[in-house]
Amino acid sequence: MRLLPAFLALVTTLGVAGAALPADAASAAPAGTVSASASAASSAAEADGDSVTLTVSPEADGVLRSGDDLDLTLTVTNGTESDLDEGSARIYLDRDSFVARSKLADWLTPETTTGDDYLGLYMARVDVPAVSAGETVTVDDVSIPADRTALDGWTWGARALGVRLLGPDGLQVAQARSSVVWYPSESFQPTRLSVAVPITTPETENGVLDAAALEAYTSPDGTLTRQLRQVVGTSATVAVDPMIIASIRLLGSEAPESAVEWLDDLSAAGVETFPLAYADADVAGLSQAGAPSVPGPTSFDSLVDESRFDTSTSATDAPTPAPTDETSDGSDSSTSSSSGSSTSSESSPGAGPSDSPGVGTGGGSGSTAPPADEPTPTPTDEPTAPPLPTTESLLAFPWSLSSIAWPVDDTVVASDIATITERDYTSTILSSSNVDVASESTENAPVDLGGSTGLVSDDTLSGLVREAAAATSTASRKSAMAELSASVATIAKERPSDGRTMLATLGRSWSTDGERLRQTLGALDDLPWSAPSALGDTLAVDATDATVVDEPESAERLRDLRSLVRSDRQVADFSTALEEPQTVTGPARLRTLALSSHAWRANPGGLSSEVADAAVAATDTSRLVSIVQGSDQLILGDRSSLPLYVQNTSDSAATVFLTLAPSSSRLLVEEDRIPVTVQAQSQARVRVPVQSIANGTVDVSMSLVSSTGVTIATPAVVSINVQAGWETAITWAFGIGFALLFGGGIYRTIRKRRRDADGGGSAGGDPDGPTDGPVASPGAAA
Repeated sequence: MRLLPAFLALVTTLGVAGAALPADAASAAPAGTVSASASAASSAAEADGDSVTLTVSPEADGVLRSGDDLDLTLTVTNGTESDLDEGSARIYLDRDSFVARSKLADWLTPETTTGDDYLGLYMARVDVPAVSAGETVTVDDVSIPADRTALDGWTWGARALGVRLLGPDGLQVAQARSSVVWYPSESFQPTRLSVAVPITTPETENGVLDAAALEAYTSPDGTLTRQLRQVVGTSATVAVDPMIIASIRLLGSEAPESAVEWLDDLSAAGVETFPLAYADADVAGLSQAGAPSVPGPTSFDSLVDESRFDTSTSATDAPTPAPTDETSDGSDSSTSSSSGSSTSSESSPGAGPSDSPGVGTGGGSGSTAPPADEPTPTPTDEPTAPPLPTTESLLAFPWSLSSIAWPVDDTVVASDIATITERDYTSTILSSSNVDVASESTENAPVDLGGSTGLVSDDTLSGLVREAAAATSTASRKSAMAELSASVATIAKERPSDGRTMLATLGRSWSTDGERLRQTLGALDDLPWSAPSALGDTLAVDATDATVVDEPESAERLRDLRSLVRSDRQVADFSTALEEPQTVTGPARLRTLALSSHAWRANPGGLSSEVADAAVAATDTSRLVSIVQGSDQLILGDRSSLPLYVQNTSDSAATVFLTLAPSSSRLLVEEDRIPVTVQAQSQARVRVPVQSIANGTVDVSMSLVSSTGVTIATPAVVSINVQAGWETAITWAFGIGFALLFGGGIYRTIRKRRRDADGGGSAGGDPDGPTDGPVASPGAAA
């Protein structure tokens, strides 16, 4: 007797199938005889959109409960240059549910479609009006009664829903595939789903947003306002570019009111948050370009404008002590510095009473007590000026999570993980096509990458969330939402007693128009087989072993990123010579991060131009400390010194080591590593001791290195004419000349004295010279 009910059920099933076959056969050509125009139209619709497309959009996010009619909307778009004649649409439903995501994916995204594809059991036929070239027609209010779908008694799960558009000749013109979920209120563990949403801005060149840009982005219709509006009050986890926060704070009193309000709204949004890399820098691309770790800002000091921050306190702002007879001018005895610290009076600690006793207000250090017979002023707290912002304060924010790196989809190679974790990142978001999970079934989002945690963003779920959030019409959003609902339901059906925890992400350039994202997130939360999950909770579930499938960046992008990494390293190497390296590394690093941002992906030509400018700027920076190139020099003698000059045009004092390398042994440099300290915007003279060995011309290469051994600037070369023997010759010449001169003087003196001695008995002086009077003759004397 038990065979009779089974036989009757079989007959009934065959009858239903038989009823479907004639209608289906009448509407489709026999296998292998589909016209070329029909099959070409179907494939062209998927390839370039220049054809007829058909979309089916189930109502109620594709959820069917017991007693519900299946309500649909059909949309036909004629992308051809010819009008489309009236036709009909045939609707099909498969009562068997999908038990695996792979089967659902194969159904929703087939490689090819033909007119003889099995789409399910025939449900209904709908007339479709003519569609002019380039126009769209919507057929709504399509309803299939619940007794026609006849799903009562079937187990819950996603079902295939198909629609075939037929022309007047009965051939397929287009085909649409979707899904619905039959839900007879069964018990199971829902799929927990986290959705990560980035908040970013368009590209920048220097790593900060100016007041005009912030005012535009945070205006009522600005991109930041629209992004925040879509996520406030939802279950999404929001990843924010810290550049936005730092830029608002850097403007101080000049920050647009709308930007300040936006930052307040973000703080009060009540959503889970974590920071992106600064300027949303491409962490994977920088790793592949040779960066040893993910770079971050080093300093904002050069961008802090003191005029934007009230760092002074006037005398009228501070409480005034009661006047005393000893107070001569009533002025405060301490003032506040720009950093907010106060300085005490000039009295030194331990000093005795002064001629003009007073009360110090700088904390008591060095103050003298008033005489006992004088009234003591009541102690008051003088207000302290607020300090100027620091790098830490500019970036500070009450993040819910931290240490999460988020490269864009399919851009990571295995070696990037070590580079990313080098910067204290503990988790990395990766698209599911970028990893290979050990298990073949759907696993939780966290994966173990061998010491580092990966968070797998499911490509299918992410794609459907993005499609629903970017939908330009209600019909397209409903269509995407129905497929998303079926995908999440199938994950839950795979393991009814062991719910999975999944992650979906939006792309960096997600659409902020309308309220599509908010609607999508709300619909997901309302699905019986879906439950929202905070990303922090997702990180806490068990991880599955996985490996990274290498998906490197494009060659063109890596070329630009390698140039950026070289420029950044060039400035960092130069900065080792400065006492305040942040004066050059701060702006250079912000530029590196800005130009490596994902926002530049849409403008590769502009990026290449900016990268070239960054390379020139880095070279110019590395030349801020250099040797002043002088003229050729002449060295006479065995030992001498070379006078050289080192100039520093940076804003920080620099300490370098001057090294010299002669091209030959004719010249010996007695000290080849001379420390030189040059103050900012000045020059320093250096005398280098050298020894001449032989005559000739010697080229001396001069270079500057920092204390870490990094070469600073470009080495200089000076040509030196060495005349080692000329010093001796000149010395002998001077000696001989001096001897001759001195000897001649002595000779003349001695000779003169001898003459005086020889003529001493005569009345006259010099016997050879004239006499003063007549000389007597010898005869006369006799």
